[in-house]
Amino acid sequence: MIWRIAQKEFLLNLMTFKFAVGTTVCIVLTAVFMPILAADYRQRLETYRKHITENEAELRTAVVYKNIRHTIYRPPAVLSAFSAGLDRQLTGSAQMELAKVPALTVTERKGNPYLPILAVFDESLIFKIVMSILALLVAYDVVAGEREQGTLKLMLTGQTARHHVLLGKFLAGMATLTVPVFITFTIALTVLLSSASVHFSAADWTRIGLMFVASMAFTTVMYLLGLLFSCLVKASAVSMVLGLFAWIVFAIVIPNASVHLATQLRPLEPLESREGRMTSLREDLDREVDKIEGEMDYSNAVITSDASDAFGGYYAKRRDIYWLRLDQEKNRRTLPIQVRYADKLFDVQQSNLNSFVAQKDLARCLSFISPISTYENAMAILAGTDMMNFVHFINQARAHRNDVVDYIRTKTDDFSSASFFAICSEEDSAEYTRLYVQVRDAVNDEAKAKAQQALHDWEQDHPAAPEPLDLRDFPWFHYRPSALGDFRRAMPDLAALFVTSIVLFALCFAVFAKYDIR
Repeated sequence: MIWRIAQKEFLLNLMTFKFAVGTTVCIVLTAVFMPILAADYRQRLETYRKHITENEAELRTAVVYKNIRHTIYRPPAVLSAFSAGLDRQLTGSAQMELAKVPALTVTERKGNPYLPILAVFDESLIFKIVMSILALLVAYDVVAGEREQGTLKLMLTGQTARHHVLLGKFLAGMATLTVPVFITFTIALTVLLSSASVHFSAADWTRIGLMFVASMAFTTVMYLLGLLFSCLVKASAVSMVLGLFAWIVFAIVIPNASVHLATQLRPLEPLESREGRMTSLREDLDREVDKIEGEMDYSNAVITSDASDAFGGYYAKRRDIYWLRLDQEKNRRTLPIQVRYADKLFDVQQSNLNSFVAQKDLARCLSFISPISTYENAMAILAGTDMMNFVHFINQARAHRNDVVDYIRTKTDDFSSASFFAICSEEDSAEYTRLYVQVRDAVNDEAKAKAQQALHDWEQDHPAAPEPLDLRDFPWFHYRPSALGDFRRAMPDLAALFVTSIVLFALCFAVFAKYDIR
C-alpha cells in the first residue's frame, strides 16, 4: 500500500505546475550561471599560475640570500562554483620576507566587471532559494489540500493505516524533489568538466558526493517542514503562509540576527589597541637593533659599494672587507632578533584573526537552528571556501616562512657568512680591499699608477658578475588543502540536517496520527 500511494503521489507531483516551474528555474539558473562560474574559475586559475611563474622567475634572480623574498598564493577552489563561500573575498596571497611578518593581500579581480554580481548565483544559493521554496510548495498541500478536497477522508475510511499514508506521501515527495536535484548536479558537473581548466581529484569527487548528500538532506528538511505545517492546519493556504514565513525566518532573520548577536557577545579587539601593541613591539625591536649597531665601529671601513643593484640594493655589490666583517657580525646578532620580533608581530595579527574566527564560529552556532544556514556552512566547508580554509592557508604561510628562515639560516651559517649579503668571498673581499687601499694610500703618482694597474688586473680576473643562487633545494610553497579535516568539520552540519529530518518526521507522524480529517 505504501508503494502504491507513493507511486500515485509521485506521478501527480510530476504533472503539477509548481514542480514544472521550480524544476525549470533550477535548470535554467544552473545552465546560465554555471558557464560563467566556470569561466571565472578559469580566469582566476590562469592569474594564479601567472603569479606563480613570475614569482619563481624573480626569485631565481636573487644573487645573495638576504634578497630572497617572494609571494605565495592560495589557488582558487575548484569547487567554488558549488559554494563560493569566502573564496573571492579573503586573502589570496602572502608576501614572504626574512625578518618581516608575512604581508597578506586581498585577491584582486580583473576582467569582466559583471562577474562579482553574476558569480553570486552559485549552486548552493540556487538550492537555498529555489529548491527550498520548491520543497515547501510540494509539501504544503499534501495533507491539508487532500482534506479540503475530501480525498483524505475517503482514503482513511478504508483499511489504509495513517502511517502508511504519511510514509507514502513522504517517499513520493522526496522522489519528486530528487529529480531537480539530480538534474541540477548533472548539468553543473557537465559544464565544469567541459572546461579544460577543471580537473577533479578523488578527494574532489568525494566532496561532490557529500555535497549531493547535503543537498538531499537539506531538501528533505524543507519538505518535512512543509509537511508538518500541512499536518498542523486544515487549510492549505494557511500551510503555505506558515511555510513561507518559516523560510524568511530561516533564510534572513536568523543568519543576520546571529551575526549581530555574535559581534555583541564576542567583540574584536579595537584597532587602536592592536596597532598600539604592534607599535610597542616595533619600538622594542628598534631599541635592541640600535643598541647593537651602536656598538659597531665603522671608523676603519672603506666604502666601495655600488648602490645601483635594483634587486636588493647594495647588499649584492659590497666588496669592502671592513664593511663585510662588520655586517657579518651585525647580521649574526640582529637577524635572529628581527626574526623573533616578526614572530611576535605575527602573533598579534593571528590573535585578531583568531578572535574573528571565534566570532564567526559563535554566529554559526547561534544560526544552527536554521537548516538554511546549516546547509550553507556544510557546502562552504566541503567546497573548501569557508573561513577555516583561509585560516589553514595562513597557518601554512607561517610554516613556510619558518622553513625559508631555517633554509637561509642553514645556508649562511646562522646569517653570518658573506654569502648572506655579498657576492664575493671573504678572501676576494680582503684582496680587493688591500689593492684598493694601496691605490688610496699611494705616496706618489708612479706608485698610484702601479697600484691602479694591479687593481685593474685583479678586477679583470675577478669580474663582479653575480651568479644567481642555486635554489634547487629551496623549500617552494605548495598549498595543501585538508580534505580529511574538511570532511570532519562538515560532519556536524550534515548530522544536524539528518537529525532535524528525523525529528520533523517524528513530529509529522505524531501530528498526523491525531489529524482531524473531517
